[in-house]
Amino acid sequence: MVTVLEILYLAIETDMQRLAHRVFWAVSECKVCANEDSKILDTIDYDEVAISKMIEQNVLEIGKVKLFVAATTKPEEFAFYYSENILEAHALHQELFKVAPKRLTDAPHLLGKVFQLIEMKAAEILYFHRKKVVAYPYYLGHAIAGERSLDKRAVTY
Repeated sequence: MVTVLEILYLAIETDMQRLAHRVFWAVSECKVCANEDSKILDTIDYDEVAISKMIEQNVLEIGKVKLFVAATTKPEEFAFYYSENILEAHALHQELFKVAPKRLTDAPHLLGKVFQLIEMKAAEILYFHRKKVVAYPYYLGHAIAGERSLDKRAVTY
């Protein structure tokens, strides 16, 4: 059995904003209990207006920390950062490497991908790795285009 609470945690962790706020609304309005079977979520009459307001306000602060990818001076090499905004990622890149990134892009499509984290000697989905990071912005490492291996070692510009 998958509980309502497990659905809520997964939806928050993977930035499923609509689902997370619907489940949160159902729990906060006492329509369901957190430890109930998640199948009960299919039987509820949801207040879509109230849920839309919650989403607009981002009550659960979903998607606050994003993944940014910086193009470097080396073609085909990119630096990866977790950050709440692009300016913090840009500043961290400059601080670490004493050079501005050529281009910095929000990359939510890569959060669901498995990357080999060389420093940790582990492979992880970036959505779940993000939860382990204590402070942001955070430098994950460099990767070559088309490869899913993030390495912090031997980076030179």
